[in-house]
Amino acid sequence: MAMVQVAPANDPANAKIAGTVSLTSAADDTTATDDTVVWYKGMGGQGVLTIPVVYNGWVQNLPPAWKDLLTSEQQNPIGK
Repeated sequence: MAMVQVAPANDPANAKIAGTVSLTSAADDTTATDDTVVWYKGMGGQGVLTIPVVYNGWVQNLPPAWKDLLTSEQQNPIGK
């Protein structure tokens, strides 16, 4: 997974990869884990939540400080 800093200094031309994280285990099983998956293998966001969440049903509940940063299309994702 790559983390992208989309607009450093409010300039999208400066976008860059800020870091990477491997989401797979090593071929020789040396990857440290804290538990085993027992239900819904492959589901979930691996502990990652993007903010703000601009999907219908979520965007309506954003605090005004976040919602005011979104475009009108992001604030109303299913149209007018």
